[in-house]
Amino acid sequence: MNLLILVPVNTSAFNESILEHVRPAVGKDCSVSVRNLDSGTSCIESRADLAINASHVIKAVQQAEADGFDGVFVTDMDMCGVEASRQLVRIPVIGGYRASAYTAMMLSQRFAILTIANADDMQREHARMFGIDNNLATVLALPLGVYDLADDTVIKQMLVEYAVRAVREFGAEAITFGCTGFVAYAEHLANSLQKLVGSYIPVMDPNRCAINYLELLVRNKLSQSQKTYPLVQPNLAVMT
Repeated sequence: MNLLILVPVNTSAFNESILEHVRPAVGKDCSVSVRNLDSGTSCIESRADLAINASHVIKAVQQAEADGFDGVFVTDMDMCGVEASRQLVRIPVIGGYRASAYTAMMLSQRFAILTIANADDMQREHARMFGIDNNLATVLALPLGVYDLADDTVIKQMLVEYAVRAVREFGAEAITFGCTGFVAYAEHLANSLQKLVGSYIPVMDPNRCAINYLELLVRNKLSQSQKTYPLVQPNLAVMT
């Protein structure tokens, strides 16, 4: 099984950290590779970034299928280009949002999203679009951008503060992150919450949830429905 992690930005700055983080989560017979875009913006922090990078994601997904990959995980909680890509390939294509949110809903009734600055409204929109807004306790945005997420000490402290607020003020029973740049924070946050609130609160790691879900789809020979995502004719799918 060959899976591709597609980082939907025009930099390789995040490639290795995400790849090394997800490798231990997949089966031994599962090969995982990572690629980034060669065009577009260097991060996704707005609707404008989503729109600019989506066409480049679509081309990269088509190339992934042509190169023999069995499935693609686009590492973006806002699913940059995912929905459109599904109409152009037969292999499964997923983003981070639904894999994380649905996992949280299997483990709890109400979950919270901790995200980056200015992304909270987009992620509320996703909950409404997928019909799960009643399960969304809150979305709390940290005053940080994607490139601020490397300072472990500061991030860990802020995540604990915001997560405790999500649980105590908004009734969250599980937590997920609204940005796949929150790499390797889930276990620390879950441990900290258990000490502070006195209960185990599951924390979803969006990268691992998504790669495991993609692995599940491929192992079970499943892909997106062609009723929901009818394939576009090849002559219409060619992009220059």
